[in-house]
Amino acid sequence: MSTRDDVEQFAALLRRLKDRTDRSYGSLARRLNMNTSTLHRYCAGEAVPQD
Repeated sequence: MSTRDDVEQFAALLRRLKDRTDRSYGSLARRLNMNTSTLHRYCAGEAVPQD
């Protein structure tokens, strides 16, 4: 699996979590103790966590 495939799979899992919990990006980000825009970038596949 390529790195791009990994990123897309990670983003899809986060989007499913967001949809399943019916939370906004802001609410879910607070729950995960992270910045809202960071979570949005992760869900869009534009960025991935470093660790």
